[in-house]
Amino acid sequence: MKLLKLEFFKCRRRKIVLVCAAVLAAELLWFGMYLTRQDAEDLVEGWMMLFYNLALIDAIFLPISVAVIASRNCELEHKGATLKLLETMVTPGRLYCTKMLWGALVLATLLAVRSAAFAAMGAAVHFSGDIPWGKFALFTVISWAVSMMVFALQQGLSLRFVNQAVSLVCGIFGSFIGIMSMLFPDWLVRIVPWGYYGLLSLARMEWDPDTRFTQYFWRWPEPLDVALLLLWAALFFIVGRTLFVRKEV
Repeated sequence: MKLLKLEFFKCRRRKIVLVCAAVLAAELLWFGMYLTRQDAEDLVEGWMMLFYNLALIDAIFLPISVAVIASRNCELEHKGATLKLLETMVTPGRLYCTKMLWGALVLATLLAVRSAAFAAMGAAVHFSGDIPWGKFALFTVISWAVSMMVFALQQGLSLRFVNQAVSLVCGIFGSFIGIMSMLFPDWLVRIVPWGYYGLLSLARMEWDPDTRFTQYFWRWPEPLDVALLLLWAALFFIVGRTLFVRKEV
């Protein structure tokens, strides 16, 4: 608990809250602009449309956002003899796990606030039916799990390399691949870590080129995809932690 408090104390001036606020504002603006182009018929399936677009928005914004959050938290350790001083008080393995816990709490807070904001937006524009709180809760958990998998990758890179451009470029690449992966078949998306935002989406879309009609439908995540997500997360965590523990300071 003391180590976790120390992580929050170290980040008090790293503008993490500002980064999270910017992510939330960008997502709300994106979907708000999308809503302005919809008519009354589109709003009948408003909640499914919202969840489909949330997965799309996550694939675009969260990979780079997670990279920035991980980088802001880890770059301090590379300055001066910070790592050497920290490792006189705690083992590298415990420090690495504490940083992962810090990231889990930050991302959980961000995504919970995000879901509440989008639920309020959907209610404000009078989507048909009640707010599907159960699906919002499940979608939040899915987004958090995928983001933690990406965070495990980004933290490993941020702690391994002094130059934070490495992790940030990886985040930018992840955002590009994440949105492109929504056009790939599922079997190909499974080998793209950033593609799991779309792969595990609760809503899917079918477009008929003849009638030019778009239909949304609910879809539960496949157990295989959930298992692969956990394997990716475990792989990134184990490799990142091992490299950090062996890192010379």
